[in-house]
Amino acid sequence: MIRIAISVEGQTENEFCKKVLTPFFRTHNIELTPIIIATSKDKCGRKHKGGCVNIDRIKSEIEKLLPNYDYITTFYDFYGFSNRPTDNIDELERIIFELFSDRKFIPYIQKYEFETLLFSKPEYFEEYFGNDKIAKEIKKIVDTYNDIELINDSPQTAPHKRFEKLFEIEDQKYDKVFHGEGIAYDIGLSKIRSSAKRFNNWIEKLSKINNSTFAHKT
Repeated sequence: MIRIAISVEGQTENEFCKKVLTPFFRTHNIELTPIIIATSKDKCGRKHKGGCVNIDRIKSEIEKLLPNYDYITTFYDFYGFSNRPTDNIDELERIIFELFSDRKFIPYIQKYEFETLLFSKPEYFEEYFGNDKIAKEIKKIVDTYNDIELINDSPQTAPHKRFEKLFEIEDQKYDKVFHGEGIAYDIGLSKIRSSAKRFNNWIEKLSKINNSTFAHKT
């Protein structure tokens, strides 16, 4: 079985990988292991995980992982990426890849953030809330952009900000970890992949890694 470590930004992505992605990849003879990136140290030198991601922290994290796994990939949000050297997401992935230029390393940045994927199935929210009010609002957003991966990353209208406001309509507070992973699980990976082309291309690329390609790596 091929061992792939996936460096993730926080607890939400960690739970999503464990409960949604890992079972899928096992059917492709791949063991996917999410690892939350270490992002800071306190005064006593203790490491803290999750949150702010930048080039230097990615470099430090991937250097530690590369010797211990067959492949390494990443799952970081474009929104909130600290001091990003470019506003072009494909260029950012290229810059990150060139930190190592190792075929074992397959960087992926989520456009614009994890919550993007939750727009995959607006009608799900009618069942979730017991009415169609939120579902209609989400459908309006999706129709406006015509591609859920284009729902933007401004501080006011980033995907997670939109969900915070939508949940307030129902007098609920959006919890990134609890709601994010749970909704994604309910929507299902198949529907998410069919709605998010860039995300799907990443999943497709990883799923095509197999024992044959691994055996012939140079």
